[in-house]
Amino acid sequence: MLENLVVLQTAVSRRTMREQITDRLAGMILSGLLRPGDALPGERDLAAQLDVSRETVRGAIQALTGRGLVEVAQGARSRVLPPTSWAARPEPAARYTQEEVYRTRLLLEVAAAREAALHADAATRARLAHLVGEQGRALDDPAVFHICGSEFHAGVQRAGGNRLLAALLAEAYGQSSELSHRALSAPGAMRRSWLDHRRILAAVEARDPDAAAEAMRRHLERIGAAARRVGEAGRRAAA
Repeated sequence: MLENLVVLQTAVSRRTMREQITDRLAGMILSGLLRPGDALPGERDLAAQLDVSRETVRGAIQALTGRGLVEVAQGARSRVLPPTSWAARPEPAARYTQEEVYRTRLLLEVAAAREAALHADAATRARLAHLVGEQGRALDDPAVFHICGSEFHAGVQRAGGNRLLAALLAEAYGQSSELSHRALSAPGAMRRSWLDHRRILAAVEARDPDAAAEAMRRHLERIGAAARRVGEAGRRAAA
């Protein structure tokens, strides 16, 4: 198992940044976190949010356009296209249940938040603060909000310097996109999620591992509870 993960990490490191960004955005679209009609951030803003060059973003958008996932319009933001346009489609069933994904994130991401508070350097703390600020300005812009939120969690996961933990959490986070979408679809949920991120950030900036772990635990528990409520309401409506 560990040998396979090392091989996977080596392969990922050899892929170009454009390919990695393309796949991350494609995963958000195919999983439903980014929905048809959502407008992606502008090229400059997206580059800042993903911490890559505008050239890399331009190449990723071109690749997504080639897959039929987004539409580029002159003078307007790129928009996510409906599944009928997609050249690739998501797998018919997730590999894990939503409860398994939630429990895994709760176990590992709380630990990652603790490690981030202990080890995040000044540049990492500044980047996390930038993402939280951008997310707070995007409470009425779902695509920007979700991209900044995804990058915030990825930043916390990497901040502790444990590459294996970050790789495991990246897999778990990718599997939880539908859970996150359901949790954030309720009125006021995006604002509550952003406030949770602010609390996590404050604890990391204060270098308080206990507070960071507790803030992350409460954040994930809120997401899990909200997703279950939305799912139950949907099942009752369908009955």
